[in-house]
Amino acid sequence: MEPRDCVANQDVPVAILQKRILSAKSPEDKRKLEKKMDELMQSRELVRDVMHQIVEKSTDSAEHAHRVMNSKSSAYTSKPYKDVVEYFRAKSFDWHDPKYQTTLQHLYLFSNLLGEKVPVERIKAAIDEVTATLKEEKADVAVATQAK
Repeated sequence: MEPRDCVANQDVPVAILQKRILSAKSPEDKRKLEKKMDELMQSRELVRDVMHQIVEKSTDSAEHAHRVMNSKSSAYTSKPYKDVVEYFRAKSFDWHDPKYQTTLQHLYLFSNLLGEKVPVERIKAAIDEVTATLKEEKADVAVATQAK
């Protein structure tokens, strides 16, 4: 038996939607599925952008942020890591929601920040700042949508 479609674990929802779009029976079904795909891709991009903003706000320079984003730390089992990750889940994206499961791919950045000796409180403050900005932007979009 030969594997026909090998897909990375995190890309399975995208692959499933692509297959469903290709096999849609009506233009209406296809549009609905394409809308779901757009929402999924937007949420993935949003998560990535939020994580990068948190790293940038937690570090002192662009070089420091680059180092954090490209290094590998082993702080995954530490209590500070667990505290930061749970704080992030509560404040920003709950990865138990299928829409935000890609968040799991980015949690290593918290380990890297801790490995670079960035204080937990500074990371949490960055999470708060980025999350507050995100909520303001969502509120602005909602108001603009209602005004139409």
